[in-house]
Amino acid sequence: MLRQCPDRGQMNRPLCIGIGASHSGSGKTTLASRILRHFTVGSPSLAPRPLRWGAIKYTRTASPPEIISDRNILMKEGKDTRILLDAGAEDVVWVRSGRAGLMTALSDAAKRLSGLDILVIEGNSAIEFLQPDIVIFIFSKERERWKPDIEKLAARADIIFSDDDVQLPAGVHPRFLFSRDLPDDKSRGFFPALTRMVNERRAETRDARKGG
Repeated sequence: MLRQCPDRGQMNRPLCIGIGASHSGSGKTTLASRILRHFTVGSPSLAPRPLRWGAIKYTRTASPPEIISDRNILMKEGKDTRILLDAGAEDVVWVRSGRAGLMTALSDAAKRLSGLDILVIEGNSAIEFLQPDIVIFIFSKERERWKPDIEKLAARADIIFSDDDVQLPAGVHPRFLFSRDLPDDKSRGFFPALTRMVNERRAETRDARKGG
């Protein structure tokens, strides 16, 4: 079944790639930046024209929902949002929120980026609420740091990166499984797999529109 981000009624709804992880610091931003850099700088052909990529960064806070799109803030040295922009994202929105009001904040963030072709969405709660078309999940071997109830979220994953000695939870059966410590020069299997999935999802979206 084709998964959908918000605004699925729009003809030009971006395809969404969600990246989650077993705990903070597992490498979500690093992986997101590698994906952006590969497809925007390496520019393998996914379409007759270059695709426009963007990103949503979610940070959980106890404060009221906040949507940040000010480039002066996003481009501050050391910010994950700067890493995403430097990697090739045409636009980035940073969502800071607790669970209350998160759905509205994430939907608003996605609407702000609705003119782009593909969004990379970082954060477990963002995956839960936005239901991306493709889900990538990262497992580390530090099981004591795993967040509660990640098994249900990870069960949605199409692609998993995992430390070699990690036993995946029951019910987690990704389409593709890669080592978490995959160096850049060994990424040849991952990027073709992701390219295939992006092309498949884009074709499904085109077929759904024709059928509608």
